Amino acid sequence: MSAIAKQKGRVAMAKVDIDEHTDLAIEYGVSAVPTVIAMRGGDVIDQFVGIKDEDQLDSFVQKLIE
Repeated sequence: MSAIAKQKGRVAMAKVDIDEHTDLAIEYGVSAVPTVIAMRGGDVIDQFVGIKDEDQLDSFVQKLIE
């Protein structure tokens, strides 16, 4: 089971179509997809660009919740 699934609501994820929401892409500096941005309290705390495997995603999530 992935780190995301184990969090039982502690981690929320959303997908944004940057072609439809160019304002958000500009605001957060998204110039390539996929881009994953981690936020807490409305502030960006981490991000990555590009495809990651499950272990890399799990590590990213674990770092955020510790």
